[in-house]
Amino acid sequence: MESPDAFPRFSLTQEAYAAIRSMIIAGDLPPGSRVTVRPIVEKLNLSATPVKAALMALEREGVLESKLHRGFFVPALSTADLREIYEMREALDWLAAQLAASAENHAAIATQLRAKCEQQRTYLKSSDVDAYRRMDLEFHHDLWALCGNSRLQRTGEQLMDQMRLVNSLSARVPGRVEQSLTEHLLIVDAIEKGLAEQAGAAATQHIKSVLGTFLESVNDENAAANGTEAV
Repeated sequence: MESPDAFPRFSLTQEAYAAIRSMIIAGDLPPGSRVTVRPIVEKLNLSATPVKAALMALEREGVLESKLHRGFFVPALSTADLREIYEMREALDWLAAQLAASAENHAAIATQLRAKCEQQRTYLKSSDVDAYRRMDLEFHHDLWALCGNSRLQRTGEQLMDQMRLVNSLSARVPGRVEQSLTEHLLIVDAIEKGLAEQAGAAATQHIKSVLGTFLESVNDENAAANGTEAV
């Protein structure tokens, strides 16, 4: 029989960290909302110490922001923030797609990525948008992981939580998920054929398309809220 010490206990700080992070990514704590210790302590049935430690860890990762004398807040992503995130994604995916298409095992990489696309298609047919969103992020993560550049992968993973926040919003735009799947397949097709420039161009076009659609949606929402017509 294994001793209890053979299985390290999931620390209370890790428990709090995982729970708060999940609430942010799921939208239970929406952008702009204040995150205070007491409600989380009561919700998770934990003491204040691990909750505070978890909040500070999330701040270091950019998932939360701290405002002097006001506490922690879920970042409200501005248009400038969105542009910066997508500029980083465009650079990473362009390079990853080119590297993947240039790799000796480019056909095998394409097979793995295509499998992700087929899973996305399955979730679309069942109207499971949340599962589609998760698979969408996995597609990009796998592209980074399979391209052969470990530093590129680590850089991408640092963006992942911010990508999840944006992904949860962009997936609500009508028709966006179907269009993204089509764009993913264009990237995969180019990688399968070993066409590096074409793969990079397809990745660039995909990210630009997602950003353009999202910004257009934001403009429409702002116009509707102000009672004006979007231009």
